[in-house]
Amino acid sequence: MPGEKDGETIPVIVGYNQKDMATGTTRKIRARRNGLPHGAWSSTDATWGEKQRVRLITGSPSLAESEEHIRSIHAVGFTDPERVLLVENKDRTWTFPGGRLEGGETLDEALRREVWEEARAVLAPVHQMVAVTRIEFLNRVPGRVYRVHPSYIAWVAAQVSELSDEPHNDPADGVIGRRIVTLSEAQGLLGPLECRVLEVAIACRREVDCG
Repeated sequence: MPGEKDGETIPVIVGYNQKDMATGTTRKIRARRNGLPHGAWSSTDATWGEKQRVRLITGSPSLAESEEHIRSIHAVGFTDPERVLLVENKDRTWTFPGGRLEGGETLDEALRREVWEEARAVLAPVHQMVAVTRIEFLNRVPGRVYRVHPSYIAWVAAQVSELSDEPHNDPADGVIGRRIVTLSEAQGLLGPLECRVLEVAIACRREVDCG
């Protein structure tokens, strides 16, 4: 059933609630079928909080205009070929560990810090960016600072090299635990966007292993 957005008819695939990776808020989103830029797989319209409307476009890393526009990074961390590391949010949704860059951090520095804080895990040095999500702000909320527009979330495939028994310590207080799950279990726990990212990460790993 089509939806209406600022006078534009949007073909809707499905409506669902999903956790916002960048802000930690839950929002209602609607998936779009057409009008995707080159390299994109999906587009969803979302509302963060009560007022901020955004469009989330996910696809290949070539979507990102520059690395400087990537403000958040998450790891699809494999513990073996058939298992992956997930973290549980306070609202009982599941996702991949990661979060925003802080200060002058590089992507690698932010990834290592976030994965350690949220999951008490260490990643192998080599990882591959498999997807990005472009965040387009559709309106301006008074009092909010828009430093980078559009901004991007990066998704990388990585190998987990170490898991600590220490309790996790997420400064953002959004993550309540971690879990190692099979790939089929992950597909049942994750939202549609993260499931698509997982599929691409699995394919990339198999290409590397076979190469």
